[in-house]
Amino acid sequence: MPKCATSTIQAALVQQQDRLRHLGIAYDMPEVQSAQGQGNAADLAIAAYRERSQAVAEALEFFTRGDGDVVLSAESLSGLYKSAVAIRLVEALRARGFEVTVLAVLRRQDHWLESDFKQHVKGGQKWSGSIAELLEKRTEQDVLNYALFTLYWGKYVGRDRVFSTVILPGSDRRYPVNFVLEQIGASSLCYGDDAAVPMSNVSPPTGLIEPARLLKREMQAAGCSLAQMDVALDRFFAEAPGVVEVPKRRFLMPFTDRQQLVERWKGSNRDLERRAGHHLAFDVEVAHDPASEIPLEDEARAILAAWKAAKGPAPTPEVRARRGLLRRLLGR
Repeated sequence: MPKCATSTIQAALVQQQDRLRHLGIAYDMPEVQSAQGQGNAADLAIAAYRERSQAVAEALEFFTRGDGDVVLSAESLSGLYKSAVAIRLVEALRARGFEVTVLAVLRRQDHWLESDFKQHVKGGQKWSGSIAELLEKRTEQDVLNYALFTLYWGKYVGRDRVFSTVILPGSDRRYPVNFVLEQIGASSLCYGDDAAVPMSNVSPPTGLIEPARLLKREMQAAGCSLAQMDVALDRFFAEAPGVVEVPKRRFLMPFTDRQQLVERWKGSNRDLERRAGHHLAFDVEVAHDPASEIPLEDEARAILAAWKAAKGPAPTPEVRARRGLLRRLLGR
């Protein structure tokens, strides 16, 4: 799933690429990729989504050209689960002699939604709606129904070939990486206590997300381009901590909203936990945080006003190339 340590897992797979190869496991990166930093199968996922059969065949030829096992990773693959595209992709891999296994790393729904919202604000997308609006959208899309998500994949590849886990609050950053390494038969490469796991896609402080959304919305109303908004948001995230007092809130949603979200999906999560391929139980305790009870938009307006009053002619931070279609796939 997107926003579930995927970038960190992918960075670790690249770091371990040679060692994996010695174990007969290929995590190969195409020489040319239109979607950078999104896993080795990002372009394959785009081609499959657009139903470009020739591009899919060429990508699969590249990935399956050697002997041994193959690891394919892309956040956007998760978005294909309720479509014939996923079935065709699984069938194409089977036709090449592969048994397909699906690995899914998840977060509890309230934590996932907040992380998803942060990415929508900062990730080069047009989205400028509220977190409540994003919740409504994701609920309609069944994105938060993890039991359904894994059930569909189980229909395609077999229930005994779907393995999932959940990232618990405060858990070690090594856990999701090591989970994947164990499932692909590379337990010997798991990161120990003294090993550094690659850092990837680190989010700005939670207290700056809503002010950034309001800034983005203002710029949209003024007719600014997506590129202009990207530059402005990068500058805001880089410079705001030095000129405003960043709110200490841990969460974007107040306690009641988070609790309701946990209660809504508790039954679905328990259904998933009962399946043989799932590891770890979802926690159900919702943390209290007084700083997160402050009305979000009021707080954000004050921060944005302070930023506008204090900002000077600081140099614009370097802006990375955004991820175009792939990000739209994940945020659609």
